[in-house]
Amino acid sequence: MHNAQCKMHMGSITPCILRFALCAQRCAVRWGFERLYREFAWTYDTVAAAVSGGLWRRWALATLPFLKGRVLELGFGPGHLQLALASGSLPACGLDASPQMIAIARRRLRRAGRPVRLAQGRAQQIPFAPAVFDTVLATFPAEYIADPRTHAEIRHVLAPGGRVVILPLAQLDRSLYARLVDLAYRLTLQAPVLHKTPPAAQPTAGLQIGDTPLEAHWIQVGPSQALVLVGDLSNE
Repeated sequence: MHNAQCKMHMGSITPCILRFALCAQRCAVRWGFERLYREFAWTYDTVAAAVSGGLWRRWALATLPFLKGRVLELGFGPGHLQLALASGSLPACGLDASPQMIAIARRRLRRAGRPVRLAQGRAQQIPFAPAVFDTVLATFPAEYIADPRTHAEIRHVLAPGGRVVILPLAQLDRSLYARLVDLAYRLTLQAPVLHKTPPAAQPTAGLQIGDTPLEAHWIQVGPSQALVLVGDLSNE
């Protein structure tokens, strides 16, 4: 009888231990990513290149054909896309919460002789006047992109008929390297970058910013596919 009670007790404890361990792992991973974006921002490009097979920058550049007018980039990171925008014909500003990333992006733009239009802040409280941008852009955004406060702020700074462009993910074509990267993503509880289902057949319905639906575009980028979501606000 005593043994049976012990087994029942252990059976109820085990799921609690597993849930605690999973929660602790998630917290540790989140802490690690925060450090990568701040104190260890200088390693960001190396890590990004390693987990993407060197395609990280090209994935971000896949958004360029979808941009229009005055662009605000949320979470610009080390500033590669800001440099591409500054080198082109689209006037752009950037917003990022990390002072370390701002410093890296500022140096990159100044070395290239390009104007620096970067601000520190969060997407949930964008420090720009209303209706001043034609496109709001985010590549590989963090959890803030699902926050209703972010959606309200995006709509606030977009001019009538403005556009939202989001690059939420990319996936490598099937290969040994892609399998190793996929395993690393799974071990850190991140979304996998390798899928059995072809990109065109994967569900993307229901993604939207506020009441603005986003249309999915799968773009071939070397040996990979990048998902670009695009939505236009009404002119009202």
